[in-house]
Amino acid sequence: MSYYIAKQSGNLLVSDMVVYRVVKRLSDFKAEDGQKYRVFKSKKEMKNSWTVPMYVGVGDKLKKLKDEFVLRF
Repeated sequence: MSYYIAKQSGNLLVSDMVVYRVVKRLSDFKAEDGQKYRVFKSKKEMKNSWTVPMYVGVGDKLKKLKDEFVLRF
């Protein structure tokens, strides 16, 4: 499984062009403290999902935001 990770811009528009970084494990990614990220667990999830899961950088780790996501349509 590969993770697809991209920084979330401040305007929360999903239609903007986004470049994803692909990593094997979430621990391989060094996050910026306080920065929000979009994270998909697979390419299939990225193509088929109606929501974009949000994570935040805590130290250099990623922590999932359980109550925050972006809808895609």
